[in-house]
Amino acid sequence: MAELLPWQRLTMESGLLLAAASSIRLDAAELHRQTMAAIAATPPEARNRYGSEDGDWTAITLVAKAGAYGSDAPLQRSPALDHLPLLETAVLSLPGLQVEGSHIIRQPAGGFLRWHYDQQALHLPLARLLLAVQVPDEAFTWIGHEKLAFPAGTLWTGDFSQPHQVENPSNQDRLVIAVDVTVNDMVRSLFPPALYADAAGRQYRAQEGINALLTARSG
Repeated sequence: MAELLPWQRLTMESGLLLAAASSIRLDAAELHRQTMAAIAATPPEARNRYGSEDGDWTAITLVAKAGAYGSDAPLQRSPALDHLPLLETAVLSLPGLQVEGSHIIRQPAGGFLRWHYDQQALHLPLARLLLAVQVPDEAFTWIGHEKLAFPAGTLWTGDFSQPHQVENPSNQDRLVIAVDVTVNDMVRSLFPPALYADAAGRQYRAQEGINALLTARSG
């Protein structure tokens, strides 16, 4: 086993639960079929290429707000969502779920999203739920010291305030649907309480990890 990086040692020592699957499972084959239909129906000019590693698209918007996350701006749906009734009925329409935005996200074959951090977790105001669509055997996500890969059809989330990295050394694209939500009791009820317990301790550990990552970058 490779030696742990400083921020990985911190999460290992903390004993915190860093990610978990929700109680929601979707039919993996049908989800994949609908997602591919949504991609095929989206013209090149409607595909985001931000951060592209291979020049191809990285994200397709399904729903978005005209204003900032957390604002009262209404959600605007894109035509791509018409091809994903499974997502809409099983996830986006859950009573009490406050959706801020949703996108199909593509990580290309051979892609690496290097260590970074986001203010998204169930103990924070915003969280990112991820619906696994196409998960190559070799693709995984590091959150701190934990190496994670959830099967297709699984809705999961993690403490993304901790340093994390996404790797896809396979020869196949990795596809997920991201659903960004306002954190409330409803969304928390989908996951184990241990994933959002001890908010102060999580924030302290996350800042320690971020400091260690920034130190490594500067060195």
